[in-house]
This record gives sequence, structure tokens and C-alpha cells, in this order.
Amino acid sequence: MLQLPLHFWLFAAITAAVFGACVGSFLNVCIYRIPLDQSVVTPRSHCMSCGKLIPWYHNLPVLSYFICRGRCFNCKEPFSFRYAFVELLTALFFVLVVAAYPPIGGKTILGMTQITFPALVPIYWIFISGLIVATVVDFDHFIIPDSVSIGGSVAGIVFSFMVPELHGQSFWWQGGLYGILGFAAGFIPLQLLRLGFTWYFRKRGRIEKDEYAMGFGDIKLMGAIGAFLGYQAAGFTILAGALAGTLVALPLLCTKKRKLLDRIPFGPYLAFGAIIYLFWGASIINAYLSLLIGVN
Repeated sequence: MLQLPLHFWLFAAITAAVFGACVGSFLNVCIYRIPLDQSVVTPRSHCMSCGKLIPWYHNLPVLSYFICRGRCFNCKEPFSFRYAFVELLTALFFVLVVAAYPPIGGKTILGMTQITFPALVPIYWIFISGLIVATVVDFDHFIIPDSVSIGGSVAGIVFSFMVPELHGQSFWWQGGLYGILGFAAGFIPLQLLRLGFTWYFRKRGRIEKDEYAMGFGDIKLMGAIGAFLGYQAAGFTILAGALAGTLVALPLLCTKKRKLLDRIPFGPYLAFGAIIYLFWGASIINAYLSLLIGVN
């Protein structure tokens, strides 16, 4: 495959970063307003302390936070650095998507994948945006909004029909079938585990009759992940998320901070596993299979 020139990558990276930062600014609005059942369109961005509308020149993604030194221009109350962090993170992921899935046929600069198809870039941007919203809201409120999980599942299946290349297929019906299979592979196994553990813990009096061993939002999020990434990604994401959760939990279990485990939701770990699969999943799986073949 033809290696794309350096100036193309620079232009693509800068464009993706700027657009990603702008999208990240909108994601901040979604993160704050969706759990409160507020419109993400109106009213315009304003200070949560004094209510003053933020003018556009004080609402530039990333830059405004540092120019205004993290404070409201009117009342001088501090803003959380998380606003800038979400914008920076979104910009970084948008650049990585362009690098891993170039919109024009060519060889990638990161060596992550050889798949090239123009429509994959905006689809993966939408997918990652949903994961960011789900992660931050889950950290804040221990919920994953249905607009992200159910909406993401519907979007993933629709995109699968529209762009069958999302699952490496050529015909619309094949792509749609893989999207539906991916949703089922993500949703059903975790739902069965949820019901099984719930029955077990209820029988032993560990949880109340109206409680569940796992949040339903995590199950629906896995359905969305499977719809976008396919059934192959479902098992990988669950295992990677569980491994990441274990690595975080073990140090806390060995210290006096065990109570912090009750404050860490599982959704962010699933999002982490999905991101790993999106960029490096194929390489990791191939390396693992090669290792197994070598051992045999």
C-alpha cells in the first residue's frame, strides 16, 4: 500500500485535533446536562456559579481554560480542569482514529491496522464520543445514560447496515447481521452473568430482593460496543475490562482504601477494553494466537 506523505498526516492530525477538541466541548455539556434531564442545546454555555453566559471568545476548547486561568471571566469562580481534560482527550482520540484508520487508502503511520475506508473515521469518532460520555457520567453518577447505551446500540446496528466495511463485509445485509450479532454477543453473556450472580447473592442474603449484582447500564453499554465493533470484540472487551478492574482493585484491597472499590463503576473499564480493541485488538489477538501455535 502507498505510504501517504508527511504533510497529509500533519494536516489530518491538526484538523482532527481541532475538531475533536470542539466535539469534546460539546461532550462536556452532555456529561453535565444529560444526567439532569436537561437539553444539551439550550441554554447556551454559562457559568454554573453566577449564571453569566460565556461569550464565544471565552469558550474556545482547551485554550480558554488556560487563557482564563481556569476561572469564570465574570465571578472568578474556578472551573474544574476536567473540562479541558475531556477536550484534550477527545482531540487525542480523534487524531488516533485518523492515524489508525486513514480516510484515504494508504499505509498507517502507527502500524495499528491496515483497514482503510473513509466512513470508518466519523463512525469511530461517534463511538469514542459515546464512550467518553458514558465513562465520565458513570464516574459521577454511577449510571450510564440510555441515550448513550441504547442510542449507541441502535446507532451501531444502523451504521453496520449503512457501512458493512465496519465489520469487514461487502454487502449491507452482511454488515447489518454482524452488527446484530455483535450486539447480542455483548448484551446476552453479561445479562446472563448479571441474573446468575443476582440469584446467587439474593439466595445468600447478600443483596436485597429489589437489588441486582450488576448495573443494567453496563449490560446495555456492552451491547453498543458489540454493535459497533462486532462479536469478536465482545469477549475481548469484557476480559480486558475485568483485567483492568482487577489491576485497580488489588492495590486497594491490600490497603486501607477498600471502601474506594464501592465508588468505582465497571462501565469505564468496559470503555477501556473497547478502546484497546479498537486500536490494538487485532494485533493483540494475532500475537496471542501466534504464541499458542508456537507453544504447540
